[in-house]
Amino acid sequence: MGTQMEIQVKDISGKAVKKVALSSDVFGVEMNEHLLHLVVKAYQANRRQGTHATKTKAMVAGGGKKPFKQKGTGEARQGSSRSPLNPGGGVSHGPQPRDYNEKVNARSKQVALAVALSDKVRHNRLIVVDDFKVAGKPSTKHVVNALKALKAEKALVLDERKDDLLFRSTRNIHGAACVAPAEVNAEHVLRYENFVISITGLDALQQRFQGGK
Repeated sequence: MGTQMEIQVKDISGKAVKKVALSSDVFGVEMNEHLLHLVVKAYQANRRQGTHATKTKAMVAGGGKKPFKQKGTGEARQGSSRSPLNPGGGVSHGPQPRDYNEKVNARSKQVALAVALSDKVRHNRLIVVDDFKVAGKPSTKHVVNALKALKAEKALVLDERKDDLLFRSTRNIHGAACVAPAEVNAEHVLRYENFVISITGLDALQQRFQGGK
């Protein structure tokens, strides 16, 4: 890891309790809008199912017989009721199933995450807490009160936990979400106004960068 920075650590009541080191390799990276755009666009594209479809003339049922004689009707000649010109006929040049996946290498994803995290630090939107203290059962009210005390009602919350209590306590909060350090990516970070992380989550996240994932 490179040089270290320091950030204030707060408890869930918003009171400052100590300071903790941040790696400049993770939280002190220069802005790279082009890389962020490419990576976030790839994340969004890879979620698209690509199952949209319309029926072409060949797919529409019926139409085996010429609908009316060639001449003498005063109408334009027609060879099939499946023509795109007829009601219920096929669609010309309509959408068809396709794969929207875009490939981005792991290194680019990691750098993009560091760029997004560093942007939160520059704008004072990174908040480190000592412990979320969710124990026993999920409590949405507990997390809501904590985020209010931290002045970060709209936030992405990170914590390294063996249980899912924090995730279940956060999932019904409008404008907030919880994700594990091993799963967070640049799109997650940019989607939320604030980034709230526990000390254990911070350690896990910085170790993830040491491992190159």
